[in-house]
Amino acid sequence: MRRFTFLLFLGMASFFLLGCSSESPWDASLREAQEALDQKEYDYAEGLLLKALPRAEMWGDADRRLASVLYSLGEVYRQQDELTKAEPYFWRALPIWAKSVGAEHPEMATGLTSLAQIYQAKQEYQRAEPLMKQALKIREKAFGIDDPKIVPSLEGYALLLKLMNREKESRNLEVRREAILQK
Repeated sequence: MRRFTFLLFLGMASFFLLGCSSESPWDASLREAQEALDQKEYDYAEGLLLKALPRAEMWGDADRRLASVLYSLGEVYRQQDELTKAEPYFWRALPIWAKSVGAEHPEMATGLTSLAQIYQAKQEYQRAEPLMKQALKIREKAFGIDDPKIVPSLEGYALLLKLMNREKESRNLEVRREAILQK
């Protein structure tokens, strides 16, 4: 009985001292892939994500986890300028996010922005603009028109407009950005 009590005490002490992680193996794997992507360890991130993809696909085309894996794979390729490989992953993730979180969720804005950046890099500005505009609209609706969380969208859209030689519109967005940052 003493041994059982001691082992129970040891287990409880470990629980409190070391903490209990409620993170699932799936979440831990995706976090590890995101950290690898953030550290530009593209091969490692790609391997983790490609391994996770079949499991995510089992959850179906309305599951947020599948959209996250697809988006992250797209980011792996986009950040390496493998735009042709990246584009289909973003296009596949967007309708899944629309089903799982809603078409006006900030995650949609993230996916739209990444896809717009692909078209911008390809100098396909006419294809990039509606995506960038929609991303800004989503973030404005989610956070408000003067929230600092919309600043990245304002910056991205302003840059795109500048590349399209639409200086006045670009400048208007830059002024808006500055006003938000001054608050």
